Amino acid sequence: MDLLQEFNAVDPSPVIRRPDYSALRSQLPALDFACDQPLPESVISYRNFYRLNFPESSATGIGTFKSTGFELVAQYWLVENPRGTLFICHGYFDHTGIYGAAIRFGLERGLNVVAVDFPGHGLSSGEPVAIDTFLQYREVLEALLRKAKGKMPEPWHGMGQSTGGATLLSYLQFSLWQPFDKIMLLAPLVRPARWHLRKWMFYLGRYLMPHPSRGFNINTHDAEFSRRQAHRDPLQSPVMSIRWLGAMVDWLKVFPKTARNPKSILVIQGTDDGTVDWRYNMRVIRDRFPNSKRVIVRGARHQMINETQPYRQQILKALDDWLAQ
Repeated sequence: MDLLQEFNAVDPSPVIRRPDYSALRSQLPALDFACDQPLPESVISYRNFYRLNFPESSATGIGTFKSTGFELVAQYWLVENPRGTLFICHGYFDHTGIYGAAIRFGLERGLNVVAVDFPGHGLSSGEPVAIDTFLQYREVLEALLRKAKGKMPEPWHGMGQSTGGATLLSYLQFSLWQPFDKIMLLAPLVRPARWHLRKWMFYLGRYLMPHPSRGFNINTHDAEFSRRQAHRDPLQSPVMSIRWLGAMVDWLKVFPKTARNPKSILVIQGTDDGTVDWRYNMRVIRDRFPNSKRVIVRGARHQMINETQPYRQQILKALDDWLAQ
């Protein structure tokens, strides 16, 4: 049985009732990175469900902050004698809960880790998975960084998956304040795969179907991760947003025209990625960032931080090599 057949097979395990996290945000304190308040029981339940408890962390916290009209939720994990701070930017449809592997990566390297749920994702406010412009993601990230200024140790590093990679690219190109040392992009989004077909979804859907059904693609070799994401994750949206597609269309038009940036960044990409047009994206990112380093992982799919061995081994080695430079 191949992966697709296994994924679509009837799950013999008992039906699991999905927890409801809709009221969790209202129980959270303002984000201050102080770790001076115990985690609410609802947060403990949430973290147990998503396996976000890490023995490498000496202290942890969660809180809310406001940006661009949204109330955002950010979480952080601290280590003893940190060597810096890693900020994680998730992809479209994603949220902090499914980035345990990325959080653990940072903690095991002696870094404090901060992760935010973008508008319409995870625990943050907003119409599900909708946005008006990718620049709002940039503004959210900048607001988070300003909250962390003076509280999270330097150097600061950024890791972005897919749309999270686009967020970091947008930040590098449009923000005056540039606090990041190392930037690591995993399958970053500029143009999606099969764009010649998907663009008609946008141009027709904005009139006929504002919330088209999402569908769940097999975007990693980890069958259990894919199954959990599709069937057991209460924070996954079953629909996508035409507003988000419009924002992506604008991003596709704007980014290739931005100024060339001399900053050296890392771009890791899998060759079996069916979500983004990775060949085009690698070219246009290299054109805007001529000093970027590109690492190709043969056979890896889109959800890179949640890939299986041996793909994860190659990805982690590329990340480690970059941080060591």
